[in-house]
Amino acid sequence: MPSRRYTSSRGSASAARTTDRVLDAAAHLVAEDAFHTATMDDLARRAGVARATVFSRFGSKLGVLEALSLRCAGGPEMRALREAQAIEDPAAALDALLVAGCDLWEKEGYIMVQLKAIVVLEPDASTIIHAQYDDQRRGMEALARGLQDAGQLRKGWSVARATAALHALTSVETFVLLRGDHGLPLTKVKQTLLELSRAILSESR
Repeated sequence: MPSRRYTSSRGSASAARTTDRVLDAAAHLVAEDAFHTATMDDLARRAGVARATVFSRFGSKLGVLEALSLRCAGGPEMRALREAQAIEDPAAALDALLVAGCDLWEKEGYIMVQLKAIVVLEPDASTIIHAQYDDQRRGMEALARGLQDAGQLRKGWSVARATAALHALTSVETFVLLRGDHGLPLTKVKQTLLELSRAILSESR
């Protein structure tokens, strides 16, 4: 999950408002599944700004999407995610992480899905995707090691196997599969992931 913070308040208040208008327009295009086909002219018109303004602020469509991803990282869902990661008991941290992750993907998951989808059209996006993948994998590895150190990892489960399972459970792809493809309510997605995660924990819990 993204860990960097995007701040839209650089420079004057007017410049910050313009930046937010472009990012709001981009978010709507993403939600409409139209970002990948939209041009910079389309984005500028939707935001009500000059095309040159979009280019000067972001450089490219990829720059817009990356900035949108970074802005998401400063929202309350990401704060809840960071708070979950800071919980001392790793099993409790896992529960809180899964719930917070679902809330994040419910609000911002479509942005991540679109970012991954445009890698074909924008090869440079792979750098962002790989960085986010590595961030999430490292976080899940730390959680798996915490479970092992606390004696809460199920017998027969290695840290590597637990890391892989946790990575799958917290991925946007798994969330979209349950929430979108199978139409489960958000509460049921959370319940499903929490129950699946019990396979990783020791039977004494």
